[in-house]
Amino acid sequence: MADERITQKSSKNLLDRSARKRGRGRPRECQYSEIIGRAANYRKILTDVWQYLGPPLIAAQTVEQVTEVFRSYGRPYDAEFVPRLSKDILSVKSERKFPKRAFPQIKFLANSLAGRPNVEFRTSRDICAKALAEERAKSPHKILRKEFYIECSCGFKGPALNDACRKCGAEINFLPDLLSCLF
Repeated sequence: MADERITQKSSKNLLDRSARKRGRGRPRECQYSEIIGRAANYRKILTDVWQYLGPPLIAAQTVEQVTEVFRSYGRPYDAEFVPRLSKDILSVKSERKFPKRAFPQIKFLANSLAGRPNVEFRTSRDICAKALAEERAKSPHKILRKEFYIECSCGFKGPALNDACRKCGAEINFLPDLLSCLF
């Protein structure tokens, strides 16, 4: 009996330890990839309708006015934003750092609203800025050609050119390699 209790207790502790390995701090309520994708979607939508939507939206002073502006000028995308985000749009628009020019306004609004209701405006903008910095840090270059060192039946030994023998032009057949991976 005593041994059985010790075994159950130690196994319970092992499960508890593995569950706590998620990291320090409060767990995330929303995935960063969701916020980044939603921000890109909002930027595209707002870019499409901002020419008509922008000036009346900037002039709106109440939640009802924001909803009415979106319903009048934001078709067919109004259901994406209002009435769910009307209060948030008014709050973001009235922030001290809200930009003066059109494209920065679109970006600021889209990045701020992307995390709502789970993430605050500033945090959402920080997540989007971090993703943009990671995207910019990636190399702009791409692989133009990959080479293999081959031994051909024609007697050529050396690097392949465009997945083929440099001497006779025999192509490398990838099918046997793919089939061997499956079985």
